Amino acid sequence: MNAALATTAAAPYAWFAVWTRNQYEPRVCDRLRSKQFEVFLPCVRVPSRRRDRRIVLDQPLFPGYLFLRFAPSRAGYVVVVSTEGVVRVLGDGWDSLQPVPDEQVDAVRRLVTSADGARAVPWIRVGDRVRIIRGPLAGLEGLVRDRCRGRATFVVNVDLLQRSVGVELESALLERC
Repeated sequence: MNAALATTAAAPYAWFAVWTRNQYEPRVCDRLRSKQFEVFLPCVRVPSRRRDRRIVLDQPLFPGYLFLRFAPSRAGYVVVVSTEGVVRVLGDGWDSLQPVPDEQVDAVRRLVTSADGARAVPWIRVGDRVRIIRGPLAGLEGLVRDRCRGRATFVVNVDLLQRSVGVELESALLERC
């Protein structure tokens, strides 16, 4: 094992998000694995149309990002960020990296390996201002009042009347404004 990857008692292993150059995720994944790192690049199968046929491609679930498990140290950080295609590890420097909770990485891993139709959906929270992107209501802007089981309550406020109108929609139909 590389001396740069040696861990200390003060730095336990954790998952971190690595930001990569555009469409470099598989190459960065391979290069980090060759340096003996544990890497997870969640991919989903996406149908694609070519001129004369349809094919299915493996696309990164989170374009531009992959997960890396290592014990943060200055030497390990330098090895990671010097890898071709790596922009940076998310955080404010090698000594203040932002770990991704193990439970979240495990949940993503289980979803992409076990569930058909897993896909990225917009990060929308209650209170966010959103726009409907498809369907008969496309273009409307409003707020998210509730979220439950992949659906969101979309609300349009009429400020002058101090009244609101709401409708429940699939979260995938909404994007943040």
